[in-house]
Amino acid sequence: MKTRVPGIIHTIAIAAVMGATGLFAGTPAPSSKSVVVPSEPPENPWYFTMAAYGWLAAVNGDTGIGPITVSADTSLNDLIDEFDGSFMTYLEAGYNRWSVGIDVVWGKLKDDASVERGPFFGKVGFEQEQWLITARIQYALVKNDTTRLDVFAGGRWMYLEVDIDVDTNLGPGRHFGIEEDWIDPIVGARIIHDFSDKCFMQAMGDIGGFGAESELTWQALLGVGYRFTPNLSTVIGYRALGVDYDKDQFILDTISHGPFVGLSYTF
Repeated sequence: MKTRVPGIIHTIAIAAVMGATGLFAGTPAPSSKSVVVPSEPPENPWYFTMAAYGWLAAVNGDTGIGPITVSADTSLNDLIDEFDGSFMTYLEAGYNRWSVGIDVVWGKLKDDASVERGPFFGKVGFEQEQWLITARIQYALVKNDTTRLDVFAGGRWMYLEVDIDVDTNLGPGRHFGIEEDWIDPIVGARIIHDFSDKCFMQAMGDIGGFGAESELTWQALLGVGYRFTPNLSTVIGYRALGVDYDKDQFILDTISHGPFVGLSYTF
């Protein structure tokens, strides 16, 4: 007595053999590759930002060397005449919530003033070259699709070379010159908030000195920005920076403030 294989089992067996040889209805044999769903590449946790900007800053306050103290007041209109060159850039590198930022400002000013008090008259020439480098380590307390809030700590290096020439009718002219540099500790915070994919705002502030070198140094910034692409953006706003330093017969008690505009690229 012969045992018969049921028709459906016989059909499946034939299909399996034909499928294995690539002959079943022209369909290749299944493979593991055909059922693997490709995953999206992980987001790169690293980023780098390079920015160039201009800051048109008026100055209010005093600068002094020994017995000579001169007003450092400079309006935005006066700045055009006294301006002798500048360079400004900001660099930032970040990994996940941590980042390091370096802000570099160099500027040079020149000015001449006439003085007259009764029988005393003459001219005072003033020239100042300044480097301002702020380095900070930042941590993002908040980091989501629309808002980033960083707190930071770091230091601000200030270098000043000041020359004052006094030429009066009371005798031969005198020259007063000094070079000073110091580093102040700072702490602060920064927030960047997106209103849309294109428009955003940023605000930043710090405070430092605490008598270590300067009695006080502080900075505040507020700006609005626009992204031309996900990598390229511009920011315009207002920035102010104050310094109160009095050591080694050198006095710098000024507030610099004015509009700024910058262009940055992130990759």
